[in-house]
Amino acid sequence: MHDDEQVGRLYDLNQALQSGQFPVRIIQDLGFGYGYTLFNYYPPFIYYLAEIFVLLGFGYIAAIKIMIGLGFIFSAFFMYLFSRQYLSKYGALVAAVAYSYAPYHSVDVYVRGALPEFWSFVFVPAIFWSLKKLFDKNTSLYVLITAFMISGLILTHNLVAMMSGMFIAIYFIFLLVQSQKKKIFFFQFLISGILGLLISTSFWLPSFLERDTTMINLLTKELADYKIHFVYLRQLWNSPWGYGGSLYGLEDGLSFQVGKVHIIGSIFALFVAVWLIIKKKSAWSIIVLFAIFLVIATLMTTFYSEPIWNAVTLFSYIQFPWRFLLFSVFASSFLLGAILLLFKAEKIQIILGTVFIIIIIVLNKDYFTPEKYLPNVVDKNYTSADVIRWRTSIMSFEYVPQGVKTKVSTTNTTIIDITKDEIAKSRFSVLKGDLKVVEIEDRPNYKKLQVSGNGGVIRLNTFAYPQWQLFIDNKKVTYNDNNKLKLIELSVPRGNHIIEVKFINTILETVGNSLSATSIIAILLYIMLTSTRKKSQHKIKKADEKHTKQKNN
Repeated sequence: MHDDEQVGRLYDLNQALQSGQFPVRIIQDLGFGYGYTLFNYYPPFIYYLAEIFVLLGFGYIAAIKIMIGLGFIFSAFFMYLFSRQYLSKYGALVAAVAYSYAPYHSVDVYVRGALPEFWSFVFVPAIFWSLKKLFDKNTSLYVLITAFMISGLILTHNLVAMMSGMFIAIYFIFLLVQSQKKKIFFFQFLISGILGLLISTSFWLPSFLERDTTMINLLTKELADYKIHFVYLRQLWNSPWGYGGSLYGLEDGLSFQVGKVHIIGSIFALFVAVWLIIKKKSAWSIIVLFAIFLVIATLMTTFYSEPIWNAVTLFSYIQFPWRFLLFSVFASSFLLGAILLLFKAEKIQIILGTVFIIIIIVLNKDYFTPEKYLPNVVDKNYTSADVIRWRTSIMSFEYVPQGVKTKVSTTNTTIIDITKDEIAKSRFSVLKGDLKVVEIEDRPNYKKLQVSGNGGVIRLNTFAYPQWQLFIDNKKVTYNDNNKLKLIELSVPRGNHIIEVKFINTILETVGNSLSATSIIAILLYIMLTSTRKKSQHKIKKADEKHTKQKNN
């Protein structure tokens, strides 16, 4: 797959966690061995999830595969739960299967390897399901569930979360219009949204406001410039299957089809909506709503939406207009299941639902196949220092600090000016002077050295991010990073000294951590207090019943 770096990232996350860093912000071996702040900007959820299986004793490759498997299971599960709110169990099952077997679902895993976006397939229907439950029940339980689903999507893929905003807002308004308790529902939704943002603040706050310290923005100007990744309408119906990249025009190496059954089913669902209107059945409104979702999502993938992309500056961070295919798949899968609303008889629903499911699987199953299998691959093929520091690092260099020297590649794009023999081979180098250096401690976010000699200059093979602070004998000192790779260089005076290198959270990172921790603690306290109150009320009720019974006797 394109992003064949997930195992290496999980390995580095594991090393950072073992060193006592949480939440993980900087990792040590990626970034050519100079370490970079990957998880400050790249959504961490799927790696923390996979880490659970590493802690349970699974290997790194196995943990990634389990995480992928769970993504398929939970996306189908939540699609079923949401669809079941409006459709019969057979219609909901059709929607869940259509959602699972949509071609773009396969593209995210087997072609792109975009596993965070793949897991967004879980949280999008999960948010819609929890919102509908909040509408139906108006309870604090679903306020909290909705909050956690929102935060889950942000921590899984912040760009998809941003894209989801318009669809969630439209669905909320749709529910609000129908609500008998508009004020209560409005404020409960508002609280859910605020809590969701607060829980995930430790990630999205620095990710959004500190990105200028890295080269992330370079992507949106070159390879990931949205202007070269629009889709033609014909590609949504049919585009050749492949394992290549997204290109300008019609010669893309990967497919952007929504699914023929999905499109045909969506069109037919509109006729079902007309029939429901004639029969004066309220279910027509949800079909029309999801038809609108499909139109919006489809429009946003194509050249026709370019004026919108140009007008909304934030959209440039989305990078690929075809990311909206996720919402096209979500909407069209629901519409396909909605066709069964046309029939009351359970037997007809079972027969038609079975036919739909068989057709969907038969037509799309071959897409869920890797391009090739790598023989005899074990964890060390992905986790050895040489592999992580070069092969994996070269795939994703945009998280290195601003100022690192770049060059123009053979494909006329900007890349880091580094060769394989320049990757870090040790944690430090003596550049000048007669210095004896003993490494006392080496962690991703903390390093301690004992240095002695007649003075000189030492280079720490670590990228110079603003968060790094250096201390000589407990006194903060300044350092120089005026070199090709923007590495930390430090002048050391004569004598024996202890040098400490500390990764100190910025104000934004500290605020983010504090808000996330405080909101989670507050939620846990609320749950505990509510549980205690319910138990107390139950005991009082039991005592009253016992007293009443004794009095009657």
